[in-house]
Amino acid sequence: MNDNNSIAWLAYTGGIKLNQKISIHTEYQWRRTDGFKNWQQALYRTGVNYSLREDVNIIAGYAFAQTFTYGEYPAAFAFPEHRIFQQVLIKNPIGKVEVSHRFMLEQRFVGRVFLENGNKKTDYSYLNRMRYRAKVEIPFQKNKLATNWSLILQDEIFIGWGKNIGANIFDQNRIGIMLGYKPNSTLKLEAGYINQTLQQGRRINNNPVFQHNNGFLLAANFNFDVSKK
Repeated sequence: MNDNNSIAWLAYTGGIKLNQKISIHTEYQWRRTDGFKNWQQALYRTGVNYSLREDVNIIAGYAFAQTFTYGEYPAAFAFPEHRIFQQVLIKNPIGKVEVSHRFMLEQRFVGRVFLENGNKKTDYSYLNRMRYRAKVEIPFQKNKLATNWSLILQDEIFIGWGKNIGANIFDQNRIGIMLGYKPNSTLKLEAGYINQTLQQGRRINNNPVFQHNNGFLLAANFNFDVSKK
């Protein structure tokens, strides 16, 4: 069973560099459906990043997501999710092309909201998920029209495992085609097309449910170095 939705995602990420090795990660994502009309999800993420070397970074932290009811086959209620995550980011440039690989593990506590005696209650199930993202950034030739611009291609796959996994061992896949613009060392903007294929963790009439979400992504990335102050 297929469900098609239009989406619009706005994202903020911030890095606060404390010293040569350690920085603080902050993030918020505002995800909407039907353009910007309705909620899809709100996501908060924070963590501590440690630089093993210039091209290898590890991060551990906490995330909270609130997923709302949307689409042709919505959940009965909006539901919360708490996550603990660990991440490794490896940069592997090829000439002037920036190539990176992101590996992430998530320990997820996913809420199920239900009514009991007229009152809303929430039960939590524990799930595991692993993610891999490949990202390629191709800089434009620097000239008067294209200084600091780049083409960004990325794909990320999500796989769940564990005893509480339902119908979605394959959880989702995200494809992005974007333009990047970096006016200075503090700010970088990325904007373009995002495709999200998501499999729900339930079946309807014994059929899997796939959401095909397509739309727009705008991300602002800030990096602040307070170690020099």
